[in-house]
Amino acid sequence: MAQRPRPAEDTLDTKFLAERLRHLSEIENNAGQATDTNHLEDLISFAEQQLELRAYICPVAEIQREATLVIDLLEEWGVPKTVIQKLSKLHVEPLKKPETTPQDARAALRSLFEEKDSWAEYTDDYEDQMKLYTWRLFPVAIILPFLAVITFHYAFRFSPLLVLGLLFAGAAGSCVSVLAKMPLLDVALSAELEAYGRRIFSRIAVGVGASLIGCALLGWGLFPISLQNQTFADALNTSLAAPATSPAGIKTLILLGVPMLLGFSERALTSFEQRIFGNIKAVAKPD
Repeated sequence: MAQRPRPAEDTLDTKFLAERLRHLSEIENNAGQATDTNHLEDLISFAEQQLELRAYICPVAEIQREATLVIDLLEEWGVPKTVIQKLSKLHVEPLKKPETTPQDARAALRSLFEEKDSWAEYTDDYEDQMKLYTWRLFPVAIILPFLAVITFHYAFRFSPLLVLGLLFAGAAGSCVSVLAKMPLLDVALSAELEAYGRRIFSRIAVGVGASLIGCALLGWGLFPISLQNQTFADALNTSLAAPATSPAGIKTLILLGVPMLLGFSERALTSFEQRIFGNIKAVAKPD
């Protein structure tokens, strides 16, 4: 920034520049002596703060261009439009006439540099977190259906295996649902990203619970849905019968697919609730 050409009247604050270069040199020396990652991260943060101050030595003629480049870069990163509009509205006045109030324009540019650094760190964290969640959930979503099929096959020996298989299938559907609904970058710069890990477990737990409840209601015969003349209740009964009639083919697919579907979209349980309690509420309603 200091090496850029500038007119004679736009003098460079050499004292300010020398002070910044001295701080950067100190940071470099301290980084060579750092013994833990926390210290290095603090030094990186301090260095970024020093680099943001380059706005105060930016040539007046280039302040607007630098600000426009920052806004364009934020748009390329997928930063929410509401954030970009807010930044533009907040700094539009100081940046309109940098020749008249150069210090105000440079202060606005420094704020934009700071915002860019914040979003740069956030987008990196976002990509790392989403990649981690995806690589953890993907194998789970692949393995659980196989475990469910195995438990269905041996449920005639030990009946609780049937419930375990339904739980496996519901969890698989919930994992697929989480994978399909990974949040975009339009979450705010806050603790949203850290909280998303906790929400994953809650969504899977809700999906598994909804799947198990829905399977129980279907086994009860609440919805007499059949596939090739096979209802879900028939598939459940077959899995608990003798080995010769253990579920295979379409019955296995029914046992696997229904709880996965319910786990994928736990909102389907709302239809069951209305089917059961709708008339009761209607009766209880006073005239």
